[in-house]
Amino acid sequence: MILISLVASRAVVAQDRILMMNGEIHEGRVLGQSTLEVRYLQLRKSGSWKERAEPTEEVFSVIDSLGRERIWYFHDTVFGNDLTTEQMRWFLNGERDARKGYKPIWPMVGAFATGAGLVIGLNWEMNGMFLPPIVAGAMALPRVHVTPGSISNPLMEGDEYYATGYARVGRSKRVIRCLISTFAGVAVGLAVRQLIINPTLDYE
Repeated sequence: MILISLVASRAVVAQDRILMMNGEIHEGRVLGQSTLEVRYLQLRKSGSWKERAEPTEEVFSVIDSLGRERIWYFHDTVFGNDLTTEQMRWFLNGERDARKGYKPIWPMVGAFATGAGLVIGLNWEMNGMFLPPIVAGAMALPRVHVTPGSISNPLMEGDEYYATGYARVGRSKRVIRCLISTFAGVAVGLAVRQLIINPTLDYE
């Protein structure tokens, strides 16, 4: 307990960074790292500290408070690690930027309009629930366009590995958000049909 308290007090000033293989960065104070796991203290919103551990196979590298990096990722096609260390670094940067800054606004608008328009225009009250998965599935096909201002380092623009990582996360975000937007559009369409259009038709 004394050791953890001392480490935690130091972590307030100096933070280590753990770069995950999904592009996320966890900050805290590393307690230990081995070929099995990386253990660290992470500050909660309540102000208390929680000890956590990440499997080393899910960690790209660990950067201490002085900027020294220990890389755990290794290039080995036998294990499915097809990219070199630097290629993977750029790939993860792309994932990270897409997770933070990619905004599929127009696809979401189109998904909402499709859901609402088809339910209202074609009276698809019964078939409306089939629309969200169809529209979301279609959104997995088009190319992912980088959201202006979302690239953290201009030097990465145009790199194929960065673009691949960006597209991977961006495409999943677009699919999920378009799924939600289509559901919202269908709900609005059903409300319009039930509350406005259908009562008028019944009255006539």
